Amino acid sequence: MKIQNLFGLMAALVLITGCDDNTEACDEGNKAVVTIFNNSLCTPDVSIAGDEVAADMGILAQNSFETDAGTIDVEFGLSFISLCTALDTTITVACGDSVYIEFDGL
Repeated sequence: MKIQNLFGLMAALVLITGCDDNTEACDEGNKAVVTIFNNSLCTPDVSIAGDEVAADMGILAQNSFETDAGTIDVEFGLSFISLCTALDTTITVACGDSVYIEFDGL
């Protein structure tokens, strides 16, 4: 087998198996905006698509984050002992969308 054929086969294999993360890159300035509002007495750690974007988010705080389009996991983590209930949700956004998520801790 020629070396060129081997590289072509490897590239095809990477294309078939490599990029299945359910996201689409958005142009700069046209990314989806996710706005998080903490309407609770707790201070959650917020992760979007596995990346922590806010640690100990303050009471009645609001933060906005840009992300690429697709299906994205949003997680609100809490300390071991908390009066609030953690929230894990999945949202689907397109380029240019604006999404508002309110964490009320119930």
